[in-house]
Amino acid sequence: MENKFEKITQLLLQKSSTKQLVYRNTRDAFAQLKEIVKVIAASLSQSVQPIDKNVEVKYYEKSEFEVHLKFSGDTLVFMMHTNIFDFDQHHYIHNMPYVKEDPLREFCGMVQIYNFLADSIKYNREGDIGYLVGRLFLNKDNHFFIEGKRALSIQFGEFGSNQINKDTFERIVMESILYCLNFDLLAPPIENISYITLEQKNMMSHSSGMPTGKRLGFRNQIDNESE
Repeated sequence: MENKFEKITQLLLQKSSTKQLVYRNTRDAFAQLKEIVKVIAASLSQSVQPIDKNVEVKYYEKSEFEVHLKFSGDTLVFMMHTNIFDFDQHHYIHNMPYVKEDPLREFCGMVQIYNFLADSIKYNREGDIGYLVGRLFLNKDNHFFIEGKRALSIQFGEFGSNQINKDTFERIVMESILYCLNFDLLAPPIENISYITLEQKNMMSHSSGMPTGKRLGFRNQIDNESE
């Protein structure tokens, strides 16, 4: 029993303590990210509104752990997960010298970035699909990497060299916006909508449209280029 007690104590002081530190780092980083998103939204709004007042750019804080950036027909949703993650044994992170040097570096907090149609949120179309633009993993040393669309994963895929700061967050938000603006909603093949049920018709009347996502059952060019 004494050996088990010592083992539990050691794990609490190492692994659990590390996870608590990672959580605090992630929470602080997300607070910084929210401020960056807010500033970018205000700057873009000031740039486009005098030219076309119908192109709306707005920042919304849904909760401590979720913020939205709406720009015209798109919305970026930034969400912080409150748990800390490790990676499965086949993940490439385990082969990195940076992680092998200190295995506690593999424990990460996570911030996910999703692209939704603005109308999906406006009309609460619960069946609509949002697409992952990227997910940011942050560790105890405030180093991070991103898995996601090509522009983000290429720029921020190297764990151990990317540090959280104002410049990196600005680049992440800008790349995410550019991805969404180049990822257009395409009409579905006509055979996919040749008939609807009465339930679907009623749902369309209630929510201003059928469940919708940008892919609509097939992949478009910008999505193929960004995997």
